[in-house]
Amino acid sequence: MIWDSARESQVDRLEEQLRLLHRRSRRVARSVASRVHPDIDGSLYAVLQVIAQAGPLRLIELADEFGLDKSTMSRHVTTLIQLGLVQRDPDPLDGRAFLLSPTTDGTDRLAAATSARRSEWRARLDGWTTADLADVVNALHRLNGDLD
Repeated sequence: MIWDSARESQVDRLEEQLRLLHRRSRRVARSVASRVHPDIDGSLYAVLQVIAQAGPLRLIELADEFGLDKSTMSRHVTTLIQLGLVQRDPDPLDGRAFLLSPTTDGTDRLAAATSARRSEWRARLDGWTTADLADVVNALHRLNGDLD
């Protein structure tokens, strides 16, 4: 495909919109995180979400998911454990490793925050048609696949 100035301009617009989306998404994540627990931020909320959705997980798998080193992820997980939102259990396949999963309290708090987050999305997207939503979701799905 030929990269003319019009196409280059659209890539610039895409980058601009992705930066804006990232900043606004972080703001929303901070707001939702505070609903889970007053002592967690958006990054800890994201870690808790992944543990809840994909768990039980080893620490190294979680670090790989976020592109972080093991020590950084360990600090995040330690905070979530101290707050009673995540538990660490021995891995039955490897006695040296541990599996991370949400506690009952973590699951309950995350469910309540998820419900509030969905209500917020519904309110903000009330004027969008189902087709509009599908177009955005499909385009983001394709973009995420290409970025992977």
